[in-house]
Amino acid sequence: MTFSRSIVCLSLLALVACGASFPKPEARVSSSEGAIRGAEEAGAKGEPRAALHLKLAQEGRAKALALIEEGKHKEADLMLQRAEADAELAVALAREDTAKADAEKTLEQVNALKKKASQ
Repeated sequence: MTFSRSIVCLSLLALVACGASFPKPEARVSSSEGAIRGAEEAGAKGEPRAALHLKLAQEGRAKALALIEEGKHKEADLMLQRAEADAELAVALAREDTAKADAEKTLEQVNALKKKASQ
């Protein structure tokens, strides 16, 4: 009875140890890198609010890579999720700035056409 009890305890211990480990977030590393690159390509560096979130994304990704080196995969995964969200926000802010500039330009053109038509 003691032998079978020991086997059960060892099995449970092995099962718990396997469940406690978190896999290396390789896919999230790639997706965060892509999100950061997308923010850069969207012009996030040229808009102050977008640039801030781009910087936060880059710093978060760097911290996550350090956490991966330490074997802290779960913490790294969470940091990468945040970095990706910051990069996506940077894209949205950069696009908003571009859309506002385009709208203002179009409004100026409409006003110029109205003025020309009324003359």
